Amino acid sequence: MMKALILMTRIPIPGKTKTRLMDVFTGEGCAELHKCFLIDLFNMFEFIKDHVDIFLTYTPEKSLNIIEHILPDYIKLFPQTGEDLGARMSNAMEHVFKLGYSEVVLIGSDIPDIQPHELIEAFDILKDNDICIGPTFDGGYYLIGMKKLHRELFDSKLKWGKRTVLEGTMDISNNLGLSVGLAVKHMDIDTKEDLYTFKKRIDSNEYADMIIPQNTISYLSNYWSDEKYAER
Repeated sequence: MMKALILMTRIPIPGKTKTRLMDVFTGEGCAELHKCFLIDLFNMFEFIKDHVDIFLTYTPEKSLNIIEHILPDYIKLFPQTGEDLGARMSNAMEHVFKLGYSEVVLIGSDIPDIQPHELIEAFDILKDNDICIGPTFDGGYYLIGMKKLHRELFDSKLKWGKRTVLEGTMDISNNLGLSVGLAVKHMDIDTKEDLYTFKKRIDSNEYADMIIPQNTISYLSNYWSDEKYAER
């Protein structure tokens, strides 16, 4: 069976990405942090690239040059299309399904500590389910996979970015009679509070037995002094 993984991301342009973190970092700092997320994900992909084909779908369309120097040559690229997040996800999955893939998993770029085995397990979940979803602690999801496109799951009424997205997606799946398997829950890094939690995990050495998101950890360690962290 042909399997594909899609990484969906904004291009890390200062002032245009991770804007909810601009009460912690400058626009340039937010873009640099996002770039670290991407590099850590690319490093993790090295462990699965022989098992699944990997795509990156990006926006804005004419800004790929900003990250060309960090892109692995095995990643296939295409720009995002659609008016809202749901439409962009749906269109991305449709694009890849049309290439002949039978299982497609899409992830966001805000989970730099996701592990290779977790992505492989997402495809395993699809063996016995129509849909695989990786929930986040804020009520959304960082991963969705399926064996054919179910465009209804990306309805604009889901209010993307709100805490009801996962619940709404599950409701739609149930109404369609689709079976859903859940992947491991993760914390996406969108807010100052998410960063504090992530730093606590670094400080507690939680990543000792994992594929370490080293670029993200190093950037935060260099950028964020202990004094600044203590002042929160």
